[in-house]
Amino acid sequence: MQNDFVLLLDTIIGPRNIFHVMECDICGWNEIYYQHPETKVQIGFACEGCNYVKKFEYLNCM
Repeated sequence: MQNDFVLLLDTIIGPRNIFHVMECDICGWNEIYYQHPETKVQIGFACEGCNYVKKFEYLNCM
């Protein structure tokens, strides 16, 4: 069974691949940056230690 944080990631960010991992400045856990599996565009980041998820929203400014 998936934990609550993975379900939160699925709901907010959706399909994803890990792009980059670094230490979270707040809690010291892994802050993980994600990219879309097909387009390879960065789509957000999350820290399970802080229980924080951020989805990047891009605007078409053409």
